[in-house]
Amino acid sequence: MELTAPRPLRIVHLVPNLNFGGLQELVRWLALGQVANGHTVSILCWDDRSSNHPEAAEVLEQGGVHVATARGGARGPVASLRTLRERLGSEPLDVLHIHNPFDYSLYGAVAGQLRRGTKVVNTLHATAMFERFSRKQKVKFWTSALLTNRFVSVCDETSDVLARRFRIPARKLAVIENGIDVARFLSIPPREQREEVVFGGVARMTKTKNQQLLIEAFARARNVHPAIRLRLLGSGAAEEPRLKALAATLELGESIEFCGYRDDVPGFLGEIDVFALPSRSEGLPLSLLEAIASGLPVVATDVGGVRKVVETTKSGRVCPSNDVEAFTEAMCATIVDPDRLQATERARENVVEHYSVARMTSDYERLYRSL
Repeated sequence: MELTAPRPLRIVHLVPNLNFGGLQELVRWLALGQVANGHTVSILCWDDRSSNHPEAAEVLEQGGVHVATARGGARGPVASLRTLRERLGSEPLDVLHIHNPFDYSLYGAVAGQLRRGTKVVNTLHATAMFERFSRKQKVKFWTSALLTNRFVSVCDETSDVLARRFRIPARKLAVIENGIDVARFLSIPPREQREEVVFGGVARMTKTKNQQLLIEAFARARNVHPAIRLRLLGSGAAEEPRLKALAATLELGESIEFCGYRDDVPGFLGEIDVFALPSRSEGLPLSLLEAIASGLPVVATDVGGVRKVVETTKSGRVCPSNDVEAFTEAMCATIVDPDRLQATERARENVVEHYSVARMTSDYERLYRSL
């Protein structure tokens, strides 16, 4: 008996925009992987395509992913929903995949359920937004939850938050861990031992990412190990001036460098020796996976799925969140670790096995078809 191949799916991803960010990067690689597997894929940006990363849409279009704005200039619930439904088109749609439970997730859930045969999936990339939810936002979230066929969390910890805080039924929950384009980072050559150790971080400069903790811990570690430097890739209108003022107060001088935005993340990671992730809250950060795939040891806080990644890949040290003393100790232990370079090369192999885009894309396709 000859088996027929599963038919291609039509998939639409609904995102806030295509600016720099882990959510946007993950959706880009997921969409491109789905097109490569023969599916028809579009990305709808709720307000605009991008304000600081215009080339992202061009790369997607060249790869066969159609990119459009979800509501354009429409304002108000009725106009926004009507415009979104128009953007979804009249052709059959298998999956409307929403990313994160912001205001647009309710519009997406309603629009999806109004289409016969369309299943609504929402991936929760982080949980920090729940701390800022107003009563109105909680009501919107609950309403969208009723209309969503499956909530996907990027790690067990975020799934636990949904189940515990919002009592989402277990039948609606799934966990699919993030994946990265490992080839971009495996090409970085192994590092050689050198006297100066350069720590680096890659993240938007926000209170959630907690670069203040990293700077304070670096200042303490520098008192013990003077031959170290810190480089920070990323920016943030509110936090960056405050962090630069903190560095000046701590008299760090040229030992710290604020690098601003830079699209060449592999190039940046290839220039540092240890990756630092001091966040107060995370899901499963792509920056952590990319650093490990680059052959970097990591020092990270125990938030979201970070501990599982570090323990699975055997790539570094995890310490309590927002604990300057513990983070300092972990940095110092990494500096003097004689097995640092050898351990990270082994960790690269574990990233390929567990955290590739191919594995993630396959997991999402199985979920879509199960619905």
